[in-house]
Amino acid sequence: MNWKKDFKTSALIILLAITAIALLDNARTADSAAKLEEEQERLEKRVTSLEEEIQRRSRMTDDLKYENDILAFDLSNLKEELAASQSSVQYQDFLDAISVVEAYKAEEDFEKVFNLIAINNFIGFTTKDREGNCPCSITFKYSNFDWSPGVVLNLKEFSINKDKIVLTYLTVEDLENNYQFVLIRSNGSSDKTEKWWIEEIRLVEKEGAPL
Repeated sequence: MNWKKDFKTSALIILLAITAIALLDNARTADSAAKLEEEQERLEKRVTSLEEEIQRRSRMTDDLKYENDILAFDLSNLKEELAASQSSVQYQDFLDAISVVEAYKAEEDFEKVFNLIAINNFIGFTTKDREGNCPCSITFKYSNFDWSPGVVLNLKEFSINKDKIVLTYLTVEDLENNYQFVLIRSNGSSDKTEKWWIEEIRLVEKEGAPL
């Protein structure tokens, strides 16, 4: 009967050992799972951090590109201003160009306006009726301009673009746009003398005008 008792004791010890091993294995598994979860959280935080860093660098790249575009634009303007300053336009030319626009301002006869227009960019003109009553219009190569007497006021600003002088004048309150006169030294539509003529008249939106 002793061998049965010893067998039971041995079996109990083996069972306890297996149970202990299982418990230790479960503990190790739980510990590993916890460590894996911590590692996953660490990696997720790292990925989030890298994504934020990529976004920050992307914004920096966009900012640098924007600043580079501004510098390129400023450089282009400086080059144009330098070219303008080195043009053949003299102070007397500027005064002559202004005198042409002043003559335009004072003119009340539509037909006489053509004595101020350059021939190279002029296409034609139209009047309201056969008697020449206005409103009248002047057709340039790239634009059409409606003429009205007595609407041009004072010189607002000017610029020199190579061999051209651009004069922007204010207009009466009733008009939505100011007038920009582009003048060039050329031949006129009626007078072939080489001097300053109006090549084109552009409409420039007034500051603060409603959209």
